[in-house]
Amino acid sequence: MKKLIILLLCTAVGMHTTSAQTCNQFINNVDGKKLSYINHDARGQQQMTAVYTSTKKDASTVAVHAVISDHNGKVMGTGDSEMICSGNVIKIDMKSFIPAASMKQYGDIQVSGEARYLTYPTDIKTGQTLDDGSVTINMNNGGAAKGEMQMDIVNRKVEATETVTTGAGTFDCFKIAYDATTTVKMAGISIPFRIKVTEWFAPKLGRFVKSETYNKNSKLMGTMTLESIN
Repeated sequence: MKKLIILLLCTAVGMHTTSAQTCNQFINNVDGKKLSYINHDARGQQQMTAVYTSTKKDASTVAVHAVISDHNGKVMGTGDSEMICSGNVIKIDMKSFIPAASMKQYGDIQVSGEARYLTYPTDIKTGQTLDDGSVTINMNNGGAAKGEMQMDIVNRKVEATETVTTGAGTFDCFKIAYDATTTVKMAGISIPFRIKVTEWFAPKLGRFVKSETYNKNSKLMGTMTLESIN
């Protein structure tokens, strides 16, 4: 289950918005970008890599393709999602937080569910409280229902501005913290997992450059950092 939580985060952290940009600027800025991240556990050992490629679909929508691989380079799974720019917010379909790779430990599982969006204002600023997000994912195997997974993201707060250096360069970032609960329901049993996340994203890049995940007791579980941009 710990691996599931990490994989959920690998997809979730790949999806963030920019600051003080119009939709046209946002869409054109992320179009064609390939961002590569490395995930390490609390001991600093590499666990996996995640590569996100963004492609413009239309004036308001970007398609994002994710490829997640283990530390040996073996592909664990892929996922496809969208980001939508509407007015002064970027909307992220929260089903994208559950990539196919994260379901491997449950066997041949497919996921589905009604679209629910996590939003980010384009004029994001320090001290701002961001909207919560919640989604329920149905897990099926060959058409037979196997259970469901619910993800709730709450207490999203823009805490500060900081400069962060990674393998991809040095970035001026906004620091965002939030709480997340993932509840897996199978065979009539509900298993909740609570985590805390702190992440940094760069306005000029439009994506996070670093993320730290903690358990409910505030003990570090792992990190993800941006290593290259192509």
